[in-house]
Amino acid sequence: MTRSISISLIVVGVIAALCVVALAWLSATYGGLDYKCLVEGPRRVSAPFAVTSEAVRVHGSFSWWPLGRTCNWQRADGQGFVTAGPGWTTTITFLVCAAVASVGGVLIAIGNARTRSLAAAGRQGIPG
Repeated sequence: MTRSISISLIVVGVIAALCVVALAWLSATYGGLDYKCLVEGPRRVSAPFAVTSEAVRVHGSFSWWPLGRTCNWQRADGQGFVTAGPGWTTTITFLVCAAVASVGGVLIAIGNARTRSLAAAGRQGIPG
């Protein structure tokens, strides 16, 4: 019974984690990364040199840490770009899903160790 629950935790955790990554990638890239940065952001409002009008150059990319769209906004003084990254909500959701899968793996490992320990104890108790 415990083994089936552990396997279920692993399967559900892995599938959910993959779905989180896929949805993050699809929502970040649908319509083009640069265009999505212009329309939706993220924008770096705390940076005084960031320009957020449509007349400036902006480059979007997919960020693996944290998960989501990262936008590089051209600085108002022309001296490079200001990076605005995604929030941590999607990444935390992914980590929770990975933790669920890990708990399943740990439960299987504990069950296997317990079975080996009982088998070893049983072998020692059998007269040879």
